[in-house]
Amino acid sequence: MTGSNSNNDRPFHMRRWLSIQQAVDHLSALSEEPLTSDDLARMADDHLLDLYWYRPGQQLSYIDLPQKPATTLEAPLRLSPQHSSDWRAIVGILRQRPALPAEENDTPTLEDAEGNRLRITFDVSNRPEPFSSRWYPDYRELVVKRRDLDRLEAELFSSDDEPALAPDLLLDVIWQLEQLAMENGRDRSTPAHDLDWLTHELSDRTHLDPILLGKVLNAAEHQHSSHH
Repeated sequence: MTGSNSNNDRPFHMRRWLSIQQAVDHLSALSEEPLTSDDLARMADDHLLDLYWYRPGQQLSYIDLPQKPATTLEAPLRLSPQHSSDWRAIVGILRQRPALPAEENDTPTLEDAEGNRLRITFDVSNRPEPFSSRWYPDYRELVVKRRDLDRLEAELFSSDDEPALAPDLLLDVIWQLEQLAMENGRDRSTPAHDLDWLTHELSDRTHLDPILLGKVLNAAEHQHSSHH
């Protein structure tokens, strides 16, 4: 990701990152009752949801590698939940309570993909005043991974009274759907359908990787043959 605009131009289901408002709108659309960012705050408070900071162009310094030159924030970085006071302030931002730390050493810790810890920094010429909101992310700068939100959907909207569906049952249902799809292609007016056709048809409709879909369909075939 090189910028928020390139992400927002993608179809919603293909976006890697979502703003807090996009996440709230998405979950509200799936829910019978409108949700708010306070619902996300509760999940973050329980450490069920990672939060990321995206302020393009912000300078960063390495906490554990002071000899390493400062870098620039070009993609969202994960906000570390290890320091409870920092995390409470970040979660408070989701509740529309801006955090105003005093100075640079009070800023929250960020983590990159390699596990390096970083902190935002400023040149002397544009260093914010103490208690400036620039030391912390604001509501618009917090983002979440779409993948994380998808993972939480099942927990948010599944009933406690409903047992989880067994993978074997799901694979058997997939196999039955395969048979329906291929039987529909066996009349005289259309060519017979096969698994390759079904894989590419599903890929076109869902934008999922055809290799992954092929593995699912093959697993369904294997499941059916081993139990019948």
